[in-house]
Amino acid sequence: MENNPAQPPTSTDLASTRFERWGGPIGLGLTFFMLSYTVGVVQPIMPSLVQEFQSTVGYIQSALVMMSLLTASFTPTAENLSRRLGRKWVFNGALALFALGLGLVMISQNMGLFTLGLAGGTGLAASVLVSTPVALMDRCYPDTVAKKYALLALTVAGISGALTGSILGGIMAYQLNWRWPFGIALLLIPIIARLVWPLLRYQPTRSMAVDWVGGLLSVAGFGCTLVGLSLAADLGWWVPKGIPDQRGFWLAPLGISVVPVLLAAGMICLGLLAFWERQRIRRGEESLLRMGVFNRRIYALGLTIGTLHTLLHVGVQFNLFQFIPAVMGLNPFQTAIAVAPVTIAQLGVLLTLAKRRPRQPHRWLLQWGLGIKALGILLLWWAMGPNLTLLRLMPPLVVFGLGTGIFSTYITSLTFTDTQEEEKAEARGVYRPFQNLGASLGRGVLGTILVGIASIQIVDGILAELGQTLDPAVRRQAIRSLQTAIQTLRPSDRQGIFAALPDAIQPALPSILKTAALSAMQYTLLLAFGLCLICLALSFWLPKTSKQLEAAIE
Repeated sequence: MENNPAQPPTSTDLASTRFERWGGPIGLGLTFFMLSYTVGVVQPIMPSLVQEFQSTVGYIQSALVMMSLLTASFTPTAENLSRRLGRKWVFNGALALFALGLGLVMISQNMGLFTLGLAGGTGLAASVLVSTPVALMDRCYPDTVAKKYALLALTVAGISGALTGSILGGIMAYQLNWRWPFGIALLLIPIIARLVWPLLRYQPTRSMAVDWVGGLLSVAGFGCTLVGLSLAADLGWWVPKGIPDQRGFWLAPLGISVVPVLLAAGMICLGLLAFWERQRIRRGEESLLRMGVFNRRIYALGLTIGTLHTLLHVGVQFNLFQFIPAVMGLNPFQTAIAVAPVTIAQLGVLLTLAKRRPRQPHRWLLQWGLGIKALGILLLWWAMGPNLTLLRLMPPLVVFGLGTGIFSTYITSLTFTDTQEEEKAEARGVYRPFQNLGASLGRGVLGTILVGIASIQIVDGILAELGQTLDPAVRRQAIRSLQTAIQTLRPSDRQGIFAALPDAIQPALPSILKTAALSAMQYTLLLAFGLCLICLALSFWLPKTSKQLEAAIE
């Protein structure tokens, strides 16, 4: 009997094998790329959004805060839902919801529809799209070393997405329209669905209770609180800014600002959330934080340090995006290129350190990273002089990025020191949205301070040059009006306002404007330096080293 020799694999078989091996992980990386790209796009297009919607930066920041909140609040619930219904339907449903959110953003004609699409659509969908790639990477790469590099690839994909979004967003907003950049994210969705499909086909399901009430209370509590803080600069802490009748009942109920109402509602919802979760635990039911990662001291401390670090890091970057065009006259694309050394240096450090097993304790290396970052902030502060150039900015930005890369490499490992292996996927899923939340707060807090101080310096500088004084109430109103103009008007429109000032002030006006911008930027850098020192102080309560070097989370 003649034996038939085994047939060699055809090119089609080889292509199919390569697709099954690499298609899924590439699709998961593209998922993280898409999420970070979408958030990264918003920063350079803010001036266009403010102008078209006749809104303010504060309202756009509130949309970003709500997006991050929905993602962070529903990530544990989304993970439970995925295990109950199966990842295939939940993940594909999240992609469809993300596409719907992007579509609403692209067709929006006002801030309400834009916020609904960005926060309600993409934010809610991201709660699934954040946790699922981490869980699937765990399944694809059971080996510890392979899993570490796979998770690092997700981090690199996320950082690359944010960088690409900031650059492409600047190009398209400047050359075409701010809506076009979101179309790129929309085109990625069918590609991701096709690539990830093989990983989703055989996912087992597990019946688990979903705490919907806890999820809704957490969104309402954190949402009202942080949106109130984001809008305080625009609407006033107690007395409403502007004429109450023009604000309408919802923005000035009973003649007071809506901000204290939002803060009070947030505190009430958070109190109800604590009571609800305590009752569920006493009854032996699944709670919103069923794995208790927030109850672990080291995890909570590391999460706090990481969020504070992200707040100062993104706040400084955001202010550079506002400061450089005003002082150096660059367009959004040129500004994105000017700030890119931060991200490039960070990526270089992450990739370099990923292959090394450090002999020094991880906490020491993290603290070195924070120290280098603090040095970068001080160098930036020193560079803010009258002779500021892009060449003078580059060394501080590189040092700033190097410190960020070192910190990011080790904060994840130290944060996850006391989490169990089965908790890692959800712990990572919660960690990343909290970093997005810190980013939103960084833009809101440091960005508002930058504009506020610059407005004060400009008004006072003009008055000093004219040798005049104003009634305190009139001066405050002038500062508020200027702050609104800076946040809502195009540069050409702002120049028209300054051109209407008396002729006597025109020769000194460019110097006043530049000095005010430099002074405001230096002040916010000092605040960022202080936050960096706070992170450094808190880090002494972290463990000296970790058992396993985890992949960084951007």
